[in-house]
Amino acid sequence: MDATTDNLAFSPKPIDAVGLRAGEGPAVQVAMAIVQRTTALRAYDTFSSGRDWMEKLSSAYVVALATRSADTYLMRQIQSCIVEDPAIPCAKCRETTLGINVIRSRLFPELAALRKYANALIHHLDHPKNRGIAQLNIQGVFDYCYHLFQENAELLFGRVPESSFPHTKCKECGAKDTDCQ
Repeated sequence: MDATTDNLAFSPKPIDAVGLRAGEGPAVQVAMAIVQRTTALRAYDTFSSGRDWMEKLSSAYVVALATRSADTYLMRQIQSCIVEDPAIPCAKCRETTLGINVIRSRLFPELAALRKYANALIHHLDHPKNRGIAQLNIQGVFDYCYHLFQENAELLFGRVPESSFPHTKCKECGAKDTDCQ
């Protein structure tokens, strides 16, 4: 086996989380980011049956893109629900305090760590001059997908863990040592 084949020699853990479920009364709840979820899980499920390394790599790329897109969508949904009290007038301080990367790392640290594998794969494959994938963690991409859609399935239905976000000053406001303006 060469390094490429070794890097693709695994079977992803099964994901059995649902995208639709019964709501109250006759209502049906639909998971957020359903298009990204469906796309990611179709590629996720076909990975093991890939005929060659290129087909498996294509599946991994789709899983990475769709999972990352769903992750970003969900973090933006959380961000839009956070009430700024008091309002943060400086855009840089707002991003430092309530940016989607801050939300992800504070509420979902494992998701933030696993996202790095998807980013590395996407950026590597987006540049045609790059060769080989031995340095990439392909299984980490599938762990990222599993972690988002299986272990954090409730997030897709709008259930967000409680947390507070202490005001953090940007570099400029911190250097001035004044309130943001």
